[in-house]
Amino acid sequence: MRVLLVDDDLFAAELASVFLEMSGYEVIIAESAMTALANIDSDNDIDLVISDFHMPDITGLDLLEMLRANGWSKPFILLSASELTDITVIPDCWVQKDENMAERLVAVVNDILVNEILVNEILANQTLLPANAAE
Repeated sequence: MRVLLVDDDLFAAELASVFLEMSGYEVIIAESAMTALANIDSDNDIDLVISDFHMPDITGLDLLEMLRANGWSKPFILLSASELTDITVIPDCWVQKDENMAERLVAVVNDILVNEILVNEILANQTLLPANAAE
């Protein structure tokens, strides 16, 4: 599973990356939303985006809005040190950015990706069932 981690704070990104890689994820770090957009355009194998909310030029929420407007529907986790209010696009999850973020982030990524795999397997198996199997 490939995770794109977007954060202008390289120390925080590398710390989270270490935890995610120890859990078996391949992590790509982008230091800006513009770099993240270029990565997503050139890499169809990215399974999930984790983005800091507060970044210069384009915020993590702006990045989420741009991706959703362009039809990108894979999971998106937003990181922020402050409460999110008045947001117009809802991320799949919000993780508090603090000293325990990396451990929580691994648990959230595991939960989101495992649930997505299960849903995809259920949907794939439903197409194999006869029409009256649900009755």
